[in-house]
Amino acid sequence: MTDLYLTEPDFEAEITILTEEQRGRQAPPHNYIRWDFGYAEDNPLEPERNLDAEIYMIWPNFLDTEGTPIQKGIPLVGTYKAWMHILAREMVCYHRKRISAGLKFNCYEGGQIVARGVVTELRAISPNGN
Repeated sequence: MTDLYLTEPDFEAEITILTEEQRGRQAPPHNYIRWDFGYAEDNPLEPERNLDAEIYMIWPNFLDTEGTPIQKGIPLVGTYKAWMHILAREMVCYHRKRISAGLKFNCYEGGQIVARGVVTELRAISPNGN
């Protein structure tokens, strides 16, 4: 099995991790967290999760200011650039039709939104990608 994080990212995003005061996590996450991804436009019930809206396994790999993946174990607080990886490869065509630069999304743990993001660049998912 290929390590997901060693493959070309499907797209890049800027993700803001919500604080406890913003109804986010009580403790900061670390890199390689396996949040669920949901399209913000599919969730009119914010800040709660619309349980009728689909969520997907698209996982972030957070980057430091130099563009290098942040080591696991370092608490993440604030806003970060991230490489995003679609786990279920059979869903790439579906997401390719929906994802574009500027698209807003949410990151979930259970029914709770713990981070918000915006797509900044298409990579492997671009029409010229694989």
